[in-house]
Amino acid sequence: MVINMEILRGMDIKLKNSAVSLGKFDGIHLGHRLLLYEILKHTEFVPTVFTFETDDAAGKLIYSWQEKQIVLKDTGIKRTVVLPFNNETKNMSPEDFIEKFLVEKMDARFICVGTDFHFGKDRRGNAGMLKAYASKYGYAIKIFNKLSSEDGIISSTLIRKKIENGSIKDANKLLGRTYFIEGTVVHGNALGRRLDMPTANIFPRAEKVLLPSGVYATTLVLDGKRYPAVTNIGRKPTVGSDRTVVETCILNFKKDIYGQNILVEFHEFLRPEKKFPDIEQLKNQMERDKKYAAEVLKKLRL
Repeated sequence: MVINMEILRGMDIKLKNSAVSLGKFDGIHLGHRLLLYEILKHTEFVPTVFTFETDDAAGKLIYSWQEKQIVLKDTGIKRTVVLPFNNETKNMSPEDFIEKFLVEKMDARFICVGTDFHFGKDRRGNAGMLKAYASKYGYAIKIFNKLSSEDGIISSTLIRKKIENGSIKDANKLLGRTYFIEGTVVHGNALGRRLDMPTANIFPRAEKVLLPSGVYATTLVLDGKRYPAVTNIGRKPTVGSDRTVVETCILNFKKDIYGQNILVEFHEFLRPEKKFPDIEQLKNQMERDKKYAAEVLKKLRL
């Protein structure tokens, strides 16, 4: 999937007129969107996201790197700057980070951060320091408090739990958009085609946090167009699979899309994954799933 957005890595950059939002942006949830929407208001500058490149070892990812760029682009961000978290950047003083990087290299004219953003050696730099240096370097700044929901402070950790528990509606609400899985359509065992219900199969990345196995009402995005669909996440117990597969049947759609990149957006859980005694019973259930998904998506006006 082509992402028409500038992505820059490392220290060797020279930008002009940046409105910069700084953070991890690991979930791009409602709290992160406050920051992004703020820099988008400053139309005289280029909306730019800055983040450090880490291994995200703390847990599974809501969005893979590719998916994160898709979300940022859809939000209206024009460029992403990624700084590796190595010895050079870890040992950079917060004062040098502000002067040498934000001001001189990124030409930051407006900066937007959350109260918990830290940077520089020993994480000594913070939002307060950025504010203190604003008049010296001539940039404006806005600092946001964390956003809360009825479940507490909105965080990627909270959303991951919602996804893993199957609370897809709650997760979507906190994300500010529909949770999705992106991938390239691969050949499966062709069972769907033999049943006259061809499916688009993708393998989720290993680092991706997944919903529980089961059947969901979904929309499939192909070349910018959305199609109503029904999707099974799991290992296809009736016919067997040695790895988790995301298998999507697009409603009233017959085109061959092998090798193309798609997004599968998840809206509502329909039923658990189940092993059927034979293929005929599986086919009958798939027909019921398609009708149920169509009803759900119609109610959601999708």
